[in-house]
Amino acid sequence: MVQATKEMESCASTKQYKPVLPQCIPQNIVSLDCEMVGCGPKGKNSALARCSIVDYSGNIIYDSYIKPIQPVTDYRTKWSGIKRKHLSNATPFGEARKLIKGHLSGKYIVGHDLKNDFQAIKFSTHPLLIKDTSKCLALRHIAGLPEQQKPSLRKLTGLLFGKVIQSSSHCSIEDARAAMNLYKKVEDQWDNPANPFMNDTYWKAVDR
Repeated sequence: MVQATKEMESCASTKQYKPVLPQCIPQNIVSLDCEMVGCGPKGKNSALARCSIVDYSGNIIYDSYIKPIQPVTDYRTKWSGIKRKHLSNATPFGEARKLIKGHLSGKYIVGHDLKNDFQAIKFSTHPLLIKDTSKCLALRHIAGLPEQQKPSLRKLTGLLFGKVIQSSSHCSIEDARAAMNLYKKVEDQWDNPANPFMNDTYWKAVDR
């Protein structure tokens, strides 16, 4: 009897409960995008160099250049838009990370292929708070793309809004706004239980 009670207590302590989530309203939704530079041999290790967060209306909440912990060996300027001058007096990573986490915590986070951004920031959140447009099949359908094709932010924005982004290098503010616009195009359906592809619970175990 004692053993059974201990087993029940153990099960209860490890059982996972759905957290109390904030209401999914504009005030609780932000969009995130980051730019990376390369560190280490041949610049193969990605490190955060700029982070931008915008609100539901596209207003800038946070935008800062960030100095990586390790020396930069490749600025990846062609893609990142980052140059040496941008990081000379940039915010140290540890300080920036605290500020970024403060803006993201308890919010629904929109973005495109967010796993890369979260990895760079060293940040994690509940899957149900993530609105990743790179995984949204409805956006692919609207854009006339195959389900198995994972489109870039640039391609989706061009097809759905007729707007060209990332025409030269990337801008994290522009990309964060573009992701938010994509989300808003399908937000009314995102958690519609009649459409499992738009329901965040479906994406908890799926990574396309």
